[in-house]
Amino acid sequence: MSKFRKAIAAIILSSLLGIPFVLLSLWYQNPPGCKRFCFSEPCPLNACMGGNSLTAGFPFPIVHDDNAGSPVHGWGRIGVEDFQNINLGAFLLDALFYGVIIIMLVVVAKSVVRFLKCSRQLG
Repeated sequence: MSKFRKAIAAIILSSLLGIPFVLLSLWYQNPPGCKRFCFSEPCPLNACMGGNSLTAGFPFPIVHDDNAGSPVHGWGRIGVEDFQNINLGAFLLDALFYGVIIIMLVVVAKSVVRFLKCSRQLG
């Protein structure tokens, strides 16, 4: 297999491995206003990536709370009705982000195992 095909296969595999972590990242919810990212004074309105709505997902917000489309009891919360506002590009970037981390951990683990095997053969 050529290097290009191996690279594409690694990217696809890492993205698929990252999907469960993307779903787990939906527990991370960024409050509206993003006040914790502004240091000296509150952020101006609509200065955040998600505007003034609650967002979920890390590192890129995937789901935004659409107050106009949510039932009254769902305002200010991410619910099932908000998944119609899913940002597919951010979802794929998050999957790639977590997949790259997984691949890096696998490469480090393989190199540690290889190092330990070599050191046992020498000693």
